[in-house]
Amino acid sequence: MSEQEVTYSELKFHTPTHQQSRRRAKNSKNKDSPSPLWRLCAVILGILCLALLATSGVLGALVRRWQQKFSQQQGILQNLTCQKIILENQTRELQEILENITMERDHFQTQNTNLQTRGEKCTICPKNWIQHGKDCYELSSGIKSWSACKEYCSSLESRLLRIDSKEELVESISFLF
Repeated sequence: MSEQEVTYSELKFHTPTHQQSRRRAKNSKNKDSPSPLWRLCAVILGILCLALLATSGVLGALVRRWQQKFSQQQGILQNLTCQKIILENQTRELQEILENITMERDHFQTQNTNLQTRGEKCTICPKNWIQHGKDCYELSSGIKSWSACKEYCSSLESRLLRIDSKEELVESISFLF
């Protein structure tokens, strides 16, 4: 084995004085901690971030409300569109009905003109009266005297039934019963 050289050295630690410790603490504080200007900037930036966050929340809520109203209006618009189509169809149907009724009226007017040229007149019976041919009849259900019935007929500008022939009697009986 070879001889190894062993070297010894002495280390001396120098302990700082109290005053030196304070200076080092101040120096390290100044280097490590931000200055008051940086603290102010950090606070202002934090407040701005909170304001931006609150603004984005409010805007988000407004957009959501606007979307809900927009979807409601879309539903109303679709409903109105459907109603418009239904009304257009009903209008078309009513126009066809009007055209048919107008054609029927014209046809009846032509028939009436033809009857008038032949000397026949169309009569329309009052409500609850029965029409037979060109005559109108009212059947009364009560029992009255002949004079009371005659007065009643006169008040309606009519007259009591008068049968002049056997054929008229047979026709009246078959018509009434």
